[in-house]
Amino acid sequence: CAEDALSVIQVHIAMRNVAEMKKMGASEVLERLFPGLEVAPSDGYNYAIQFDCDALPAGTDPETFLTSVSEMKRNIAGGPLDRAFSGLLDKTSQNLPIMTVQYRKTEAMFICSSSSKIVVIFQVNFNDITDKAVAKVFLQEFVEAQRTVRTAPPVSYSKEPPGELAGLSPPYNFSQTDDTAGFLSFALEERHVSGNGKEKAITLLTGFRNYLHYHIKCSKTYLHMRMRKRVAGWMQVLNRALPEVEGEKKTA
Repeated sequence: CAEDALSVIQVHIAMRNVAEMKKMGASEVLERLFPGLEVAPSDGYNYAIQFDCDALPAGTDPETFLTSVSEMKRNIAGGPLDRAFSGLLDKTSQNLPIMTVQYRKTEAMFICSSSSKIVVIFQVNFNDITDKAVAKVFLQEFVEAQRTVRTAPPVSYSKEPPGELAGLSPPYNFSQTDDTAGFLSFALEERHVSGNGKEKAITLLTGFRNYLHYHIKCSKTYLHMRMRKRVAGWMQVLNRALPEVEGEKKTA
């Protein structure tokens, strides 16, 4: 805010590969949510908007607008998903190429479109060897859990890149992450993204990596608590133990 215009606010955000995501659908989403509000970002940032709290765009609900501002990262990252899901609903998704969202240095999200479904593939990797081991267990459990939830999208896990990525152009360099935790694929059909389902699916998919990381950290915390409790129990046993004292042997 400037001192001479306290109602005018600028919001800047720094994200990886914003320019590429804008080409894959984020531009349409941002223009729909923030029409005419984009400004040049400051050094070190990739995207920025400016708006007057006392003069929002015509027909804008203030609460809805501020919610969109607070979810700016989700709206940018969800641009490619929005394009794919909209194409599926409009029966034009078969014309879309495979979209690659490189959201981390060694991780990416791949969006593969067809006429009947959208397959979203997450390449999951962690630097810590323990996190990687726990992540593999979680990814496999997603497949098992889907079998009991009939309305959930089909889920599959593989250590190698799925077949949908065979036609990736330009080819993605998977060799740089040979020790990846694996690939998790979600196959979403029209029934999963109809009505309010599209926005919900975008929110869940864009937050999947954070969701996974949160539960891995919680699992490690739980394991550490159990280990500390077990050690404390052993220490109590040792403290209660009375060592046997051998009596002196009498000699004749």
